[in-house]
Amino acid sequence: MKQRVIDAIHHKQSDKTPWQIDMTSAFAGMLREKTDCENAAEFLGNHLMLQKYKRNEKLGGGQERDIFGVTWQKTDDGGDIGIVTGFPLENPDAPYALPEVREGFVREIGQSLQDDTSGRFRMFGLTMLYYERAWSLRGIENLLVDMCLSEKETHALLGRILDHHLQLLDTALEYDFEAMYFGDDWGQQRGLIMGPDMWRKYIKPGIAKLYEKVKSKGKFVVQHSCGDIREIMGELLDMGLDVYNTVQPEIYDLKKLKAEYGRHLTFYGGVSTQQFLPTATENESRDMAKWMLDVMGTDGGFIFAPTHSVTPDIPVENVLAMVDVVENHRW
Repeated sequence: MKQRVIDAIHHKQSDKTPWQIDMTSAFAGMLREKTDCENAAEFLGNHLMLQKYKRNEKLGGGQERDIFGVTWQKTDDGGDIGIVTGFPLENPDAPYALPEVREGFVREIGQSLQDDTSGRFRMFGLTMLYYERAWSLRGIENLLVDMCLSEKETHALLGRILDHHLQLLDTALEYDFEAMYFGDDWGQQRGLIMGPDMWRKYIKPGIAKLYEKVKSKGKFVVQHSCGDIREIMGELLDMGLDVYNTVQPEIYDLKKLKAEYGRHLTFYGGVSTQQFLPTATENESRDMAKWMLDVMGTDGGFIFAPTHSVTPDIPVENVLAMVDVVENHRW
């Protein structure tokens, strides 16, 4: 499994296109009930293994506090993330110090990845990475206004976050695994949330340093960003990006995307969880998987996957049908 993913990143056509079905806990429970399987990821033959630097403290009432002191309210929509309800720096004068890197936790993740014997492609995950971490502390509206009116303060906040993550990487990259997975949503349905100029001014320099440190240790860089990031995709390639997740067909012309970037970038995603999978039939799901392999899987450079973690409004049969097509397809 690991070698198929590596071949895909190197744009080699292996025997099968690698696949990954990320699942919410609710969907995984549905799958286990439907199939009597014990381990949903193993049952589906997932090729990737992601362990995140994430450990939330339960507060009661569906609320949790993350490592950075941000409060989240879990929702009943079948997802696992929730919404931010407590911003430590909503008042910019509030006393707040970024937490120390939890070195023991970093080493626990690194050792677990290093010791894994499943044969999957192993990723150390840092989510709510940079822009998202800044808005989770400050509030998204406040941060966007700060980018326009408070340049010095915005650079200072992002610099503190960057220093934290660079220190964390110094420890994480001591261990044997294949890739760092960075999660930081920059896009919306049309274009970048902050626009390309603000992205280049505030976000790009720090992300470039993170990529550079990872690449210096011979590991791959996987970047997750929801939304439309076409305006900066070439720059991400120049910075060393290997794998881009997630590829939303509501946003991108997949044939054009593959033609323009497919020789250099590996795409991870492609099957819509937003508009297709919840309402599709089993046969339509099969046809979509075949089409996706034909369009995106040719000549490698593709990890077949839904565009986001599968939620419980998606029929289990649709997911099983897609996996059956990909697993039995031969190049």
